[in-house]
Amino acid sequence: MSAPSHILGTGWVTPHGRSVHDVCEKLSRGETPPCETLEFADNAWPCYRVDPSSLPETQVFPRLRRSGHLSHFALGAAINAVDAAGLTEEEKSQMTIVFATSDGGVTYTRRFFAELGVRGPGAGSPLLFPETVYNAAASHIAAYFKSHREATAMVGDASVALSAMAAGREQLSSDLTKHVLIVAANECDAISAAGYSRWNFLRQSSGGPEGNIFSEGAAAIVLGPAQLGKPVITWCQEGRPYFSSQEAFNSLQEIFTCHDMLPSLIFASCHGTALQELEAQAINHPSVERIDVKKSLGEGLAFTAMAQVVAASHHVEMTSKTALVSVCGFASGTAAAGVSFK
Repeated sequence: MSAPSHILGTGWVTPHGRSVHDVCEKLSRGETPPCETLEFADNAWPCYRVDPSSLPETQVFPRLRRSGHLSHFALGAAINAVDAAGLTEEEKSQMTIVFATSDGGVTYTRRFFAELGVRGPGAGSPLLFPETVYNAAASHIAAYFKSHREATAMVGDASVALSAMAAGREQLSSDLTKHVLIVAANECDAISAAGYSRWNFLRQSSGGPEGNIFSEGAAAIVLGPAQLGKPVITWCQEGRPYFSSQEAFNSLQEIFTCHDMLPSLIFASCHGTALQELEAQAINHPSVERIDVKKSLGEGLAFTAMAQVVAASHHVEMTSKTALVSVCGFASGTAAAGVSFK
């Protein structure tokens, strides 16, 4: 098991904005961002989008001139987290980068393959292709900070954000690096919405209140050596497979009860899904306050899972309370995972 690691800085790019304090205030009040609509094959889904004007520094970075939204989101969150951590130029060049996403640069990928389908083999645009690979954002981040260390990309459902955290903590504990930047990002696209709707956790424009609103953005943390007043990750569970509702409940209950002391705050993840009631039953303790980040921020998979971590870290730093983050995968056979703070 990895030793405790400190969160030295956090940052995010959200439909609510980029200030961690201001966005957390909006989440606590239950505010929702402006809503747009995605359309595909006679279906429509509401979504929360990031305002591109909130990313001026990424738009002038030469490598991102032809990049999709995902890379802009990821770099923006990374810049905020590294600035908050106060790293020197030398420390930036020596930090390890772990990037997590649930579907990568899907907008550019869709456009690239649409060209192949219409114009035939060899017609794919070389301007679009670089952003179709999963590690594109990790590469841009490394280039921006002039990092010479490892830059890794991980792909999975929402729980991949915590898998990335676990990987980063392992790097720290093995003395391979002094600082680890962990970034998770997702972007909204109609074809993604169509696919995720098969798991019944996205809300359709024509449907009822079931499901959550599709969301996009990025969230990032910097892990490093002990620093007074900074939140400490005491435990990080990557993922426990489940193949039925009962197994999901057992995993959640084990996550919420495997600590010597109950946390003051639990950041829940199942809002708008079939697991919402099971998660509530597993938490079921009168002294624990439950915070549903996705109720206000929507469902952005890897992005919103890491946003839960950023929100939890902020609350712990501001209140000195203990916190636990719950992250559930969206399909049977995926994962329930957790991370705790003090």
